[in-house]
Amino acid sequence: MKTLKIALAIAVATTIVSCEMNNEPERPMLSNKVAGTYNGTLRSSFSQTETPATAEITTINDYTIQVRCYSADVDTTFSLELYLDGDMMTVCFTDNDFTNQYGHGMSANHHMMGGNSNWTSWQQHMSAEHDPDDEHYGYFDMNSSTFNYTFDLIGTSDGGTQYFTGKR
Repeated sequence: MKTLKIALAIAVATTIVSCEMNNEPERPMLSNKVAGTYNGTLRSSFSQTETPATAEITTINDYTIQVRCYSADVDTTFSLELYLDGDMMTVCFTDNDFTNQYGHGMSANHHMMGGNSNWTSWQQHMSAEHDPDDEHYGYFDMNSSTFNYTFDLIGTSDGGTQYFTGKR
């Protein structure tokens, strides 16, 4: 009986110490929620034809993904940041791509956690980083496990715009 009481006391003390040491809320990996392979099509703005295409989404960090989208005619890889937006995970350019698209850099520490799920929302990102007429090119629909993205390929051999729609 004495051994049981000692073991119980050790277990309780360990639990209390563990809880005290884990003051930091768990950070959800937004990128893990969308990582995977999305099979779908690319539709050309010029010809309106659809070709089979695949988008492979991999995790870079908690809130950044790498997208590789490829088909018979297109093969491109780039990074995007993720923002919660209701049932959507909206995306925006990163680093130099952001600067090149919008003409200025993004604020520092834009994705710092303030609580268990207190990521910068899409609305916060839009008001802090963008003009009202800034264009954005894609999103993940979390309910239907789909990824939609618009590729502006003007100035390339593919030309025009390609619209990717794929399902995980």
